[in-house]
Amino acid sequence: MQTQDRLEDLIGAVVADPALHARWLNTFSYLEYVGFRKIVKSQRTEVLTAAILGHACEEGRHALGLKKLAIKLGGAQFDSYAPETLLCGEEAEAYFQDLDQACDAAFADRSGEQRGKLTYCYVTWLVERRALDVYQVYKRALGESEIARKLGGLLAEETKHLADVEALLHAGDPDFSTRSTEFKAVEAALYQNFIDALIRTLAQHVAIAAVASA
Repeated sequence: MQTQDRLEDLIGAVVADPALHARWLNTFSYLEYVGFRKIVKSQRTEVLTAAILGHACEEGRHALGLKKLAIKLGGAQFDSYAPETLLCGEEAEAYFQDLDQACDAAFADRSGEQRGKLTYCYVTWLVERRALDVYQVYKRALGESEIARKLGGLLAEETKHLADVEALLHAGDPDFSTRSTEFKAVEAALYQNFIDALIRTLAQHVAIAAVASA
């Protein structure tokens, strides 16, 4: 089965179960928070631009918005990022952190400023591409719900982030065409690890539910 088809099936199963759905929302809130945290920690103060600061603030706002939706759907227990409130939280963070490390290592021969900027741009570009893909499938599964309407604004901002950072990469890295292909392959493998973990988790959830109802 193609990854996209698997994603649609996974999201369909998640949306149909309020408890899983709340964990899904909280997981993506957590990933947005990790993105916010990584931007703030990775950028040197003396070269922090208004654009990068604005991106960090938007990631933080996305994390808060998704967190509020998780709490509304699942209750006060989702007012944290405790492991039991996430779906494959460790694998989700590993996706982000391993991607960041792979991009950072590719620029080990650059100055600290160049390395930080290029790593930030490539990680942002790769994650935004994937986020748009996942969020669009998720939005379709939600139909005309309140969550779908709120997701629309998030998608618009993510689309702008992607366009902005791609323009920076075209201008700042003469090897963008070759390097981007290599990085996309790394990202795809890491993303597949996350999807595989989701499949295992959902299978366990179904098995437990079947035993409980027997």
